[in-house]
Amino acid sequence: MRIDLRNQLAEGMNNLQAWRNRYSKTEYGEKVLLNVFYRKYSTHFMWDKIQNSFQTKMFGGNKVLWNDFNEGFSEMMNLYQNQSTKTQPILLQLLAEQSKNMVGNVSYSGFASKIMGAKQGNNADIEEIEFTYLHYLLNDQLILMWSAFGGTGLSKIDALAQMSGVIIAETDMTKYETVENIIGQLCTGPYLNENYNALPPL
Repeated sequence: MRIDLRNQLAEGMNNLQAWRNRYSKTEYGEKVLLNVFYRKYSTHFMWDKIQNSFQTKMFGGNKVLWNDFNEGFSEMMNLYQNQSTKTQPILLQLLAEQSKNMVGNVSYSGFASKIMGAKQGNNADIEEIEFTYLHYLLNDQLILMWSAFGGTGLSKIDALAQMSGVIIAETDMTKYETVENIIGQLCTGPYLNENYNALPPL
């Protein structure tokens, strides 16, 4: 993969360590998962803006929206930060009333057994929750990067190739769950496979 995610992975590990220190063992796993869905709902709610980076010109070619990738990524991060402040007040209500809703490729209710296991001190469940957090932290950041590349004039396929070094067949990349899955397979999964080291048992 061509994108360096060391800073993002370090940020994620530091967050996990801080939450381990802040929360009791019985509440820790659930708090980490809340953060997973806080990020995922924020990405979900701004999906139209993410897609909007890929604009075509009337007579062919792709529109250039910013001077370079860094400007675009900064713009996408600002949009994400603005959205996350709107997500935060409604998150618990969303998870309570719509726990089975798929956000990307996962639902909050799908983690019920892991939350229970974490509360009971099952370290395998705790590690799986921590890995889930890191995976989606990196994955959703990569989606913002993908969108930022789009605003430099790259197509969806070319933006993905710029990040992963892999050129895939033309495919419909209009849905969050599809893009999440593709980036997870080509970028996030391989990166974590090489660089992830579990924290010591809680």
